[in-house]
Amino acid sequence: MTDGTATTERSAFAVDPKLLEILVCPLTKGTLIYDREKQELVSRGAGLAYPIRDGIPIMLVDEARQLTDDELAAN
Repeated sequence: MTDGTATTERSAFAVDPKLLEILVCPLTKGTLIYDREKQELVSRGAGLAYPIRDGIPIMLVDEARQLTDDELAAN
């Protein structure tokens, strides 16, 4: 019997590092920051966070979350 922890950890590492190296923001064509904890790719230039679902980055502006003022102000 498992407690689900292994599944959560696996999903946090499911994004291929090579893929992360080549992905850019579809709106600005700028670099993205991988937020492993939130499972998002963050575009500070666009002020958007693109979700990662089941290890697959969803690179659609319509699916992205707007960053908060606090998130934009943070390093």
